[in-house]
Amino acid sequence: MTKKKSLQKLTKIESLSSKKEVKEFLQNNPKKEGEVIEFLHNRLFKSYNEKLGLEDETIGFFETLSEVTNNLSPFIKLKNTTYEINHTKITDCIHNYISNNRNFPMIHTISGKTGLSRQTVYKHLKSGLKNEFNSIVKGKNEIMSMQALQQLYLIGIQDRNASALKHFIQLSGGANNNTTNVNNYIQINNLKISNEDFNKLPTETILEVEAIISKSIEEGGKINK
Repeated sequence: MTKKKSLQKLTKIESLSSKKEVKEFLQNNPKKEGEVIEFLHNRLFKSYNEKLGLEDETIGFFETLSEVTNNLSPFIKLKNTTYEINHTKITDCIHNYISNNRNFPMIHTISGKTGLSRQTVYKHLKSGLKNEFNSIVKGKNEIMSMQALQQLYLIGIQDRNASALKHFIQLSGGANNNTTNVNNYIQINNLKISNEDFNKLPTETILEVEAIISKSIEEGGKINK
């Protein structure tokens, strides 16, 4: 008898096919919130894996669940995961298409190759990294940025590359307020030139100065080696 009852309950949850039904079920069965969340998660990932096109609808069900239970955590977590999955699919598709065709794919092309709806692709491209649910993607970018900074540091140290070290310090935030004051002017012996004055110089003069400094840095590096 117990097995038959649990099977009926599972079947009832699996039969939910609209926001209205999800809402009514949760209102009548508030203790079944966990089972509904599990069902919706499975439904979503099955849709992704089998390209059923039920992603937007399932996310809508999650939104209804959050409204009824007044619990935003499952919805926010799902949206972050969904954004990550969509971002990976869309960026991979765009990269491969551009590599093969030398131009940007149309929305319907991305939709066809990823299995995502046109609406999903459109929303993702429109919001970009400004989307409020992109915390996972941002986290990945931050980790990759740290790796890039480490490589920049190694290039600067191993190759004695002053330019690489300068950019490492700037990008890593190593140039604090105490050092920025030093960079407000250029001093050559007793001559001081502010950044504003320097930028007012003719373009040809600025390029000549940059060339001289770059050459001096390169020659200094060779001598030190």
